[in-house]
Amino acid sequence: MKQSSKLAYVLPYLPSRIRSSVTAMSDYEQSNIQEIRLRLGRKLTVTLSSKEYYLSKSGKLSEDPGNGLDVTADDINIVYKLALRDSVHSFQREITRGYVTINGGCRVGFCGTAVLDGSNGYKIENIKDISSVNIRIAREIYGCSDEIYQKVFSNGVCSLLIVGPPSSGKTTVLRDITRRIGNVQSVCLIDERCEIASVSNAAAHNDVGMKTDIFSSYNKFEGIMTAVRVMSPKVLVCDEIGSKEDLKALCYAINSGVKIIASCHSTDINEAIIKPVISKLIKMKAFDAAALLGCGAQCGRLVEYCKL
Repeated sequence: MKQSSKLAYVLPYLPSRIRSSVTAMSDYEQSNIQEIRLRLGRKLTVTLSSKEYYLSKSGKLSEDPGNGLDVTADDINIVYKLALRDSVHSFQREITRGYVTINGGCRVGFCGTAVLDGSNGYKIENIKDISSVNIRIAREIYGCSDEIYQKVFSNGVCSLLIVGPPSSGKTTVLRDITRRIGNVQSVCLIDERCEIASVSNAAAHNDVGMKTDIFSSYNKFEGIMTAVRVMSPKVLVCDEIGSKEDLKALCYAINSGVKIIASCHSTDINEAIIKPVISKLIKMKAFDAAALLGCGAQCGRLVEYCKL
């Protein structure tokens, strides 16, 4: 399978000493980095194959923190400000959600102290004192959906629910399926977090198919409703469904005859199908099948499949 890592998009967001250590890693390690984590006052770590390692100044990986790089407040502030392009007000929605998507579909997630709005149901209105940053490196893996594609779509396009725990490769597999179907069918991609197509200046950084129309940064409800009304898709693709608003919009799409390909967080299919929103969608025959992805050494691999 052809693989394309997006590490190059992340490097400009790293403090120079951390960037030097990351680029000192072997080519194999650099191409397989999944996450770079900065925790204030602790050691820098990188994740490969779902396993977290400490990174030394010379680019060596270890399970021993002894030679690991120390993370300072300046390191975290540099990453945070660069991700927000020094414009906190322009990214207010992203800040309250705890992540910003940068070019290439990579995601900078962060946590700290929530500032709550007492006049609005104590919803988060800002985050201060950022204490941790997690940079998730996107990757395109052409062909990673082959097994699922052959099993599910051998007789034509149908509706599919992709299930998996965090870091199981759901977005990567979903992107590859979108590319394959989008080269032959009219597809609408609701790319709420800009991770799947990674649009910048109206152009997609990732290959999602010649016949795919991209709704970038739309929330799923508005994106789905608009897509069905104005683009007449044969297939609609969206990531991480589960809210009541998702249910309403997906019902509209299903009743319009659109096939749905979507993902959701869950450790197994049985756990997924009893979730309130997923359960209602299944009762509506929204999905023809479900596919479970593994994690760790099985990341991105089909480990269970069933018809619904």
